[in-house]
Amino acid sequence: MLSFYLWTFIAWFIILITGISKRKNWFGKNLLRFAYVVLILFLVEGTCLLAIKVKTGYWLFHEKYNLNAELFEPHPYLVGVPKKNVWLKVKGITYTHNSEGFRGKEFSKRKTKKRIIAIGGSTTYGTSVNDWETWPYYLDSLLTDSMEVLNFGVSGHSTVEHIIQSSLIVPEYDPDVVLIHCGLNDLRSLYIRNLACDYSDFHAPNLYGALGFCPLNNIPRIAMLRVAVLLLQKVNLFPSCSYYKTIVKEDHSIESKDRAIELYKRNLITMAGIYEKQGVEIVFIPQLLNGDAFEGNKLKWWIPFISDKELVHDMNKYNQIMESTADQENCRYEKEILDLKWKGTDFVDPSHLNPKANLRFAEIISQGFFETQDSLELPNSK
Repeated sequence: MLSFYLWTFIAWFIILITGISKRKNWFGKNLLRFAYVVLILFLVEGTCLLAIKVKTGYWLFHEKYNLNAELFEPHPYLVGVPKKNVWLKVKGITYTHNSEGFRGKEFSKRKTKKRIIAIGGSTTYGTSVNDWETWPYYLDSLLTDSMEVLNFGVSGHSTVEHIIQSSLIVPEYDPDVVLIHCGLNDLRSLYIRNLACDYSDFHAPNLYGALGFCPLNNIPRIAMLRVAVLLLQKVNLFPSCSYYKTIVKEDHSIESKDRAIELYKRNLITMAGIYEKQGVEIVFIPQLLNGDAFEGNKLKWWIPFISDKELVHDMNKYNQIMESTADQENCRYEKEILDLKWKGTDFVDPSHLNPKANLRFAEIISQGFFETQDSLELPNSK
């Protein structure tokens, strides 16, 4: 965006100099008039930039187009889901969605082998790693040819969306085992006063914006246009985004914390019940955070109500809730994930593992499948 301003200024300066040099003829006079109009627009643009800076706290030219809009599309119940038949390369990272709308290679809807489905948020989907570097992909390669692993992860999804997936979508693919890797996207609703039971007061509208669905994402980052759109939204002449209307009260009281924890536990129990009725084995997988990586409020944009020093403690609390729920519901819990000493170098950001760490993550999960099959040995690959 700054380069746009720079090149526009250079073009204006050339027009101005040319107009001054030829000001005695018709062409030069009109060039000068045009240069004056552009100068006025520059001043208006600068004023609008300052106004947006004062209102939002950031410069508009720092705002980038949200590429999530190229990968995901709005959904009436799930906020957003992966677009079908998508291939996108971002900063050297390849993202592929198959014809069913899930990340990775094509697969038959009718299973021909033991089917394992992984559901979760961006750490399951595989943000910041290639298709062949996600932990579900690695797990699929580690298991025998009689098994397959499908990646149903969706960036930003919490247990609320997982319940809908588990009830309406996952059964269509007839899984034998479902891996549930969640916690972080529920944690973001901690410390909200009177938290809605379906997270509709904060998580859902906020996720809508984070996935790039707001109309403003498609508007060029020109301050005059942005101010004009904001004014039109005030009088309901341009569609607004609920993300920008999200108003919740931060509340660190015991009551608010207990409310969020109660909802998380209830959602886990609900999922366990759904899969029990379907005759599907479930495996709960805890969430990891890199304490070194999020210092400096690097997760504040996603988890705004929890300070850096509280994040690891609160994430551990959610993992403990998952473990106790697994014990209560007689489900497998991959505690070994937490026993491994993860380092800052294992992460690409505060919550997403790098390719090598995703492989180690998958190796831990794979052991649980081989422990139940005495005759199997762990191969290096298919």
